[in-house]
Amino acid sequence: MAEVPGFFQPRVRAQLADFRPVTPAAVGGSRPPTPPALLARAQKQYARGVDHARADRWREALRFFEEAARCAPDQPNYHYVHGVALCRHDRFDEAIGAFRLELEVTPDHAPSLTEIGTCLARTGRAGQGISFLRRGLARMPNLPLAQFSLGLALLTERRPKEAIGAFDKALALDGAYADGYRMRGLALTMEGEHDRAVDDLQAAAALDSRNHRALLDLGLSLGANAREQQAARLFEMAAKVAPDIALPQYVYGNFLINHRLFEVGLRYVDRAIELDPLQPEPYVGRGFGLLGQGRIDEAVAAYRRAGELKPESAQIAGTLLFALQHYPGVTKQDLLDAHKRWAALYRPAAPRDKFGFSNDPDPTRKPRLGIVSADMHRHAAAFLTLRAFEQLGALGYEIYCYKTDRKREDDDFSERFKAAGKFWRDVSDLEDAALAALIEEHRIDILFDLAGHTAGNRLSVFAQRAAPIQLSWAGYVGTIGLDTYDGVIADPVEIPPQDDEFYVEPVVRLPDCYVCYHPPTKAPDVGPLPALAKGSITFGCFNRPAKINAEVGRAWARIVEQLPGARILMVYGGLNESATQKALYDVLEKGGLSREHVELVGGAEQPILLDAYANRVDLALDPFPYSGGVTTLEAMWMGVPTITFVGDTFAGRHSATHLTAAGLSDFCAQSIDDYVALAVDWARRPEDLAALRAGLRDKVAASPLNDHVRFGQNLSSALSELWTGWCDRGRAHEAGGAEAAA
Repeated sequence: MAEVPGFFQPRVRAQLADFRPVTPAAVGGSRPPTPPALLARAQKQYARGVDHARADRWREALRFFEEAARCAPDQPNYHYVHGVALCRHDRFDEAIGAFRLELEVTPDHAPSLTEIGTCLARTGRAGQGISFLRRGLARMPNLPLAQFSLGLALLTERRPKEAIGAFDKALALDGAYADGYRMRGLALTMEGEHDRAVDDLQAAAALDSRNHRALLDLGLSLGANAREQQAARLFEMAAKVAPDIALPQYVYGNFLINHRLFEVGLRYVDRAIELDPLQPEPYVGRGFGLLGQGRIDEAVAAYRRAGELKPESAQIAGTLLFALQHYPGVTKQDLLDAHKRWAALYRPAAPRDKFGFSNDPDPTRKPRLGIVSADMHRHAAAFLTLRAFEQLGALGYEIYCYKTDRKREDDDFSERFKAAGKFWRDVSDLEDAALAALIEEHRIDILFDLAGHTAGNRLSVFAQRAAPIQLSWAGYVGTIGLDTYDGVIADPVEIPPQDDEFYVEPVVRLPDCYVCYHPPTKAPDVGPLPALAKGSITFGCFNRPAKINAEVGRAWARIVEQLPGARILMVYGGLNESATQKALYDVLEKGGLSREHVELVGGAEQPILLDAYANRVDLALDPFPYSGGVTTLEAMWMGVPTITFVGDTFAGRHSATHLTAAGLSDFCAQSIDDYVALAVDWARRPEDLAALRAGLRDKVAASPLNDHVRFGQNLSSALSELWTGWCDRGRAHEAGGAEAAA
């Protein structure tokens, strides 16, 4: 006879007060074989008992199981299910008797041994119960409730360390078992491991009713407080607890995608879309996942589908903006129109008058500066702005730093921002009104946005205007779309004068380069050109897969086909995933570039990239229409120049402005044909390339890119001009108001 499924085992309540002593039941002896007629009756009774048990009708199930065991006491499993039913009615001593009878029929029956131990523990005999539980688990360890009962018994006996081990096993087998977290939390508290205890008790609270919304809410709270591992666990539980509900599938998938686990993340997001195809958010998550795999056409289609489903949502409209920067064929007008559409949806009310602030309109004083950013640590935005702010501090500017994402850990760059500034505060928890009030309290004159439409932004604060002058700089690639910005900082290459009409903001054009580069602090020495020893050229591209498209693949194919043995090395986070590799290979092959010429390596840490430049790469190839930024700068620092096709958009001109500032404008191609020819020409001149490599770091170090004093003076002059203009117009504004009042 088949054994009753494990879900018939009783779930043990997790209060120690429930353990109460009663008198043990008598144990029956051996039985002769059951006559056929009685066996047939017993089988019918057993089957009817199973039906009632499956329907959770345990009173009826007990009656039929008891009769089955009475009719055929020699049959395996009959006494066991009788004992389970007795436990459902809290008749624990009688249940112990039934389980002992099962052991006479089936010696060492593991479920019966563990149930005896559980019953003994529940009736105040935890010490006796432990031995039975361990005997049963030694034979069948994959019983989560028995592992839990063992932990509970050990905890009752004041053996918390051993109890934690048992609870660990129970939760490994059943990760959605609330009582397991609760009791392990108590055991951890007894051991003084309070942080872990809090995690467990919070998880238990969320799991009590298997409420996936509670799990998600708690996971989001933990994630916002930089407790990523705990959040991941709760999101995964929610997805498993509610496999046929779209929301937890989307949340867990989106979490995985945000941590560059694109392949598995997309599976969950796609499941959410399958379950509820009319919800827009899963399409947004899908867009991010596809973007991470370099599938730009599909990504843009996903974002657009989300916008169709919720056309009134500014948040969803905003997710398309960054993706569009990567889209082949996108024009400056396309980008301006999309950003204006977003802005029309986004601003909830009219912004504050820029002359409605009480800041002292004295053009002779230095304006007070504020920085709003999630990236004041070792991040691309900081590599482009930190030295400039340090120089402004040295020139006497007061700088106030507002950190907008607590999940970003402070590091040595953060400490330098703090040292350069007068004030530093994590404002992640502040609502928009409170943050705007704090900025006004500090009398900030010029407020910098270093995020734009990227993670950790506080665009809503800039939309309502929090300072007299607001500037976008270095964190985004082009216009924000809001008319509350008084400038976007650029240079003549990044935004040529004829392109001003494609920006909502006025262009603040610096003379050399719009950023001040901070070279790597621990860069390896520039090595000899690898091609001299290898005999063939290795191109490098360490940009994210989203920047790669079929047109790039087509240009690269034209290059390598002219250079025997040429290869292209690509290094980026997420490229270790097989599905992401396949997606990127497919994109390149669509352009005609065979995967045999391409090597993909996963890794985004700066030391990995710098080492690859130093020892493997001869010449870098820029993607388009979204070019490299810090990647191009790092390549030059390691002696590797970049061939770039200069685009029309802000994102398409990063490399061009950096190369020009470093004195390498001849690496800037104005057409794809020139791009291909330039790459082939340099590859065929390895001696010239080696000579350039040997002196390139010094060349960059001596260029305006690396001259923080010169850059600081240029930026200071631009800020002074903006400030003087505001002061002059502010006084005129006040005078006009006074005349009107008179």
